[in-house]
Amino acid sequence: MLKISIREALRSSVVAAMLVTLSIGQTPDKEKVMAAAERVFAKAAATAVGPAPGCALGVSIDGQSVFEKAFGMAEMEHSIANTPQTIFESGSVAKQFTAAAVVLLSLEGKLGLDEQVRKYIPELPDYGVPMTVRHLLNHTAGLRDWGTVMALTGVGRGSRVVTQDLAFDIVTRQKALDFTPGAEYSYSNSGYTLLSTIVERISKQKLPAFTEERFFKPLGMKNSSWRDDYQRLVPGRAQAYSRQGSAWRLEMPFMNVYGNGGMLTTVGDWLKWNAMLDSRSMGAPLVEALETVGVLNDGRKISYALGLDVSKYKGLREVSHSGATAGYQTYLARYPDQKLSIAVLCNGPSPNSGSLVRGIADEIAGPGAPVTQPEALEMAAADLPKYVTRWRDEKTHGPILVQLDNGVLRMNGAPLRRLKDGTFQVGTSPARVTFKLDKDGKPVSTERLVDGGTSRAFAEAEWKPTATELAAFAGDWFTDEAGATFTFAVEGEKAILLQRPGIRLPLSPIYKDHFSAPGGQVVWLSRDSSGKPNRLHVGASRMRDMFFERMKK
Repeated sequence: MLKISIREALRSSVVAAMLVTLSIGQTPDKEKVMAAAERVFAKAAATAVGPAPGCALGVSIDGQSVFEKAFGMAEMEHSIANTPQTIFESGSVAKQFTAAAVVLLSLEGKLGLDEQVRKYIPELPDYGVPMTVRHLLNHTAGLRDWGTVMALTGVGRGSRVVTQDLAFDIVTRQKALDFTPGAEYSYSNSGYTLLSTIVERISKQKLPAFTEERFFKPLGMKNSSWRDDYQRLVPGRAQAYSRQGSAWRLEMPFMNVYGNGGMLTTVGDWLKWNAMLDSRSMGAPLVEALETVGVLNDGRKISYALGLDVSKYKGLREVSHSGATAGYQTYLARYPDQKLSIAVLCNGPSPNSGSLVRGIADEIAGPGAPVTQPEALEMAAADLPKYVTRWRDEKTHGPILVQLDNGVLRMNGAPLRRLKDGTFQVGTSPARVTFKLDKDGKPVSTERLVDGGTSRAFAEAEWKPTATELAAFAGDWFTDEAGATFTFAVEGEKAILLQRPGIRLPLSPIYKDHFSAPGGQVVWLSRDSSGKPNRLHVGASRMRDMFFERMKK
């Protein structure tokens, strides 16, 4: 057996630490990068068994492409393979191009990022509080996502042709916000739909024409355009696919909406864009504005900037964005300190584009510094059951379940660790939970601390409504903001939401007057002063509260 002295071990650890430090602060070796990309590529390509969609990968150092390869099928019906020149759809990675167009106009003095949106979009309702262009850019405006709102009609983004005008109309018909602008962060495509309109109204050009003239042509991005007409033929484009059992199916976006997504491009073109951002060849003010993270009303900073997420990955500064539209999924990342960029475009559900980017980054940068978790405090087994509760989130009305699993408390599946300061850690994340106890030591409310923000929830008893209780909710409910109608029906002791022509959504009671619905939605009823149900509410991840009024018979 090989024996290593303590001195040798310490020396090895110092050398390892120096190597990590060097990888964090220096441009990586070209051969090392190419070898790392090749290993990740080969592993991913090996998973594409039989005819299957795949991905294109691109890597650049200091603005020079050093690796571009692709695997899988671009078009399965005619056995056409993906290549590095294959055109894919971007998903939300396109947001940074819309943001760049807005910033360019602001640098030219044609608009102000901190001016109110209604100056440019007077069709937007006056919500009684200022909403700025910057709020739209970093998803702090409180706007409901237009796709989530449209889905309430029973015909979602994948079920009908959606135009730019339709998306704009949905956004400007919303009479309420999810929250006060600047108070929170909530990802919403609606802001970027409005931003594309702002660019067009100020520049007197359509966004595709503006970005072609100001970005694509100057940077040599010859394979980039926008899906502003989904019926337009695009030579060299990969079709997108999803899996249903053992069969592959087409999963294409048939929309004419752009700005929040909808960019058609190649990995090579994306690397040219990132090269511009690294070199700042279009001016440092443009890049600095895009990388300026959002600041909430209470002074907290968020990682989302202007169409980009600015964060750390294993000690490396990472500027990135992911994307997904229909069957496409994508990821574009820059590591500015290393002058390293990685682009991945995929036309199927696996492998995951973000995992491929991180896999290459891991190979190049090494394991990074170990994360030290705070010391946990052991709890007596007899004290654990009292925390087993279902909670109602104050903002979303959604359920949060604390359960006991083989002696471990879990919150929505993540283990809870009791810390010495009395809080609970959720898994290995920085999130902290504090339980408020009544005089008998039973939890009655909780506060969850994430990124400096507080989210409260309240303990709720399990609810098993009778048919008579459910009958009070029966009838037709309508919302003008979504143009949608639901019929609340009772079958035996089961509640169902019906929608013409054939939608049936079974509702499962979770706590008093609240139900869970398929797709993660929460449906609840509010009551007037006499206790009579007067509004039906639907909440989802990007639409906190859409209320329906009872229709008169």
